[in-house]
Amino acid sequence: MSSSGLYVATAGAIAQSNALDATANNIANASTAGFHGDKVTFREMLGQARSADTAMVDNGTTRIDQQSGAMQQTDNPLDLALDGDGYFTVQSPQGTRYTRAGNFHVDEQHQLVTADNLPVLGTGGAPIALPPDASVVAVAVDGTISADGVVAGKLDVARFTPSLMKREGGTLFSTTAPALTTGDAPKIHAGMLEGSNVNVVRGVVDLVKVSRTYESLMRVIQSYHDVESRAARDLGGPK
Repeated sequence: MSSSGLYVATAGAIAQSNALDATANNIANASTAGFHGDKVTFREMLGQARSADTAMVDNGTTRIDQQSGAMQQTDNPLDLALDGDGYFTVQSPQGTRYTRAGNFHVDEQHQLVTADNLPVLGTGGAPIALPPDASVVAVAVDGTISADGVVAGKLDVARFTPSLMKREGGTLFSTTAPALTTGDAPKIHAGMLEGSNVNVVRGVVDLVKVSRTYESLMRVIQSYHDVESRAARDLGGPK
């Protein structure tokens, strides 16, 4: 058996393993607010070093699915959903990060924070603080936050080229690219959340398909190993 076949099978198994991880993570976050799933795409690499007739796939390129999730009404004034391209800006221990998950609340310091207690940033780059005695909090479509009719700040919502965003955890993203200054800013809907954009049924189908492909490739790899082991024993045996 040609060793080039082993390289092809191994490359395919690695690619399918990456797709398996991405698909499983998508399904696990199917109920996570603001979660955007990963899509893995493959491209063919010609095995020119070994044979012009041999082709392999690369390990796969993971990109973020930019399709918005369905809007879910909660009637909680601090649940915010972005209608359009964009991200809320938050402060993490590693620096400024971005998220679509708008399930916010007020912490003990009266700051607006994410579900993971990361401060939500305003347009000036500072956390947004609300008066401790505020009884009515309202958020306008442009991100202006008012407490009892007095403006407390405005949400910093940024837009970026999707391919330049890097996932960090479930719903956090980072980028070193500058924010886009052209195009329409997203509208903010208070009392609503953007659900995950993962289709569970499609995800399960993809998971089964990828798993079977991976298992098939692993059987091929094992077959090559078995053949090589038998050949080594035969060649090394008594003449």
